[in-house]
Amino acid sequence: MGNNKRAGFTIIETMLFLGISSLLIVLLIAGTGASINVQRYQDAAESFKSLLQQQYADISSVQNSRDNSWSCDNTATISNSSATKDNRGQSKCMLLGKYMRLEDDKISIYNVVAYQKTINSGSTNDIDSLKSNYILSVAKDNIDSSTMEWGTEISYPKTSAGAPYGKPQNPRKMAILFIRSPDSGQVYTFSSSDSSVPDVGSISSASLVAMLVAGDSIPGQGSRLICINSGGMFATDDRSIRLVQFAASSGAVVLQTNEMEKATGSDLQC
Repeated sequence: MGNNKRAGFTIIETMLFLGISSLLIVLLIAGTGASINVQRYQDAAESFKSLLQQQYADISSVQNSRDNSWSCDNTATISNSSATKDNRGQSKCMLLGKYMRLEDDKISIYNVVAYQKTINSGSTNDIDSLKSNYILSVAKDNIDSSTMEWGTEISYPKTSAGAPYGKPQNPRKMAILFIRSPDSGQVYTFSSSDSSVPDVGSISSASLVAMLVAGDSIPGQGSRLICINSGGMFATDDRSIRLVQFAASSGAVVLQTNEMEKATGSDLQC
């Protein structure tokens, strides 16, 4: 007579198979999620770098989208309420650059406007001339507002020992002024941070002039490290933007890792 036993799996073998399969699926999903977060963070860091670089392109190739219903007076104030309007190309003011205000994950970009009040008041360089010969202002009617991508935000660097650098406030605030000299055409970059950054809508001529500091000191034209906080999305070291001293073009905006920062001899980490 034949053997009636049939090949198959026992309940224990089936449960063991399902358990291992479930574990593998969970690990696969977790690994995929981590990979997606890494890519999102890297994309956010690249986008922020590109935005900073774009400011140099914008001031090198100025585009004025205004119609002739606006005017700019001798205080560099732009208005559409005046009876006298400026025809396109005949304004008393000129577009000189961009003012970027950063706070946590919020980005506000203003056009920088200048009115020439005197002609060469004895100034010996571009920075003195901007302070002495021009009234600076920002166009508050057309603010480009956005937020950093995927929950990222700017943050403070730390020393390699983990101690906070300087006296950080929470959240981090920064202002970056990208400006082209109307005398020489040279592009300059100035930065300031924390308490010297005015609130949105409160940027004045005085606050702009205060940023025009000669030399490589901070505030001024010094090198600036901007950490990009991943908000816990990225398991390893956060990326940073290094704005090199005397920045004058998009090439001065460098996206880097902590290892790259360490290789320069810096003790700062993100």
